[in-house]
Amino acid sequence: MELVACALIVLTLFERLWRWAAKVRKSGRSISASGFDEFTAAFLATKRTQLEQQQSETMLRDDETDGAPPANRIDLTRDKITIVVPDQK
Repeated sequence: MELVACALIVLTLFERLWRWAAKVRKSGRSISASGFDEFTAAFLATKRTQLEQQQSETMLRDDETDGAPPANRIDLTRDKITIVVPDQK
């Protein structure tokens, strides 16, 4: 286990050094963060559940036609704006 922890720390240092040398700004999730998440998940069951939840959320898709009432829409290809006013009873 100590070897894995040391490897993750070295990976983090190399990644930071590479980002500094290449002048890369924050661009998404870092490689070492994923490694630390998996290392933590080996010891905490709640972290494993959290990672599985994040993975399932990335696979879900938001559709405009998911049964919700129609909302305002902007169609840039036809230069058309649709505004739906809810009925007030």
